[in-house]
Amino acid sequence: VIAFWKRLDALPPRIAPEERVKELCTLAYREDELIAVSTMVLDMLPQLRARFGFFRCLVAPEHRRQGLAYLLGVHCGHLLSAWSKLNPEEKVLGMATIVESPALDEFSKAPVWPAPGVNGLTLIGYTTKGRQIRVSWFQHARLD
Repeated sequence: VIAFWKRLDALPPRIAPEERVKELCTLAYREDELIAVSTMVLDMLPQLRARFGFFRCLVAPEHRRQGLAYLLGVHCGHLLSAWSKLNPEEKVLGMATIVESPALDEFSKAPVWPAPGVNGLTLIGYTTKGRQIRVSWFQHARLD
């Protein structure tokens, strides 16, 4: 995974690959080749006063536009939801993502992105850099 990130120059300089590896959620392979990686980190989303799993995804350029990021997102959402149910003391109420890919600009005009088997990703605001923040609440989520 670290070699994959390095090959694609995917990590910001301040991020140690050995630390990011601890956030791995899902890997996608085509035969023996690693073609996509997703990570998840748990954190508070201040606007919603709730804890979410923040999803990140990287797909190798030659494998983009095949729906891999979408499939990884849905899969990670299912995994995190199941984990959240088993660990209610962690109070993780959903999955969030910050949209960074310019390839999603046209798709990003929809306020809700549908996803089978999970709640869609709903636009809730923007970062200071103008990137969309989207969340999906788990069905079992309850606010304190």
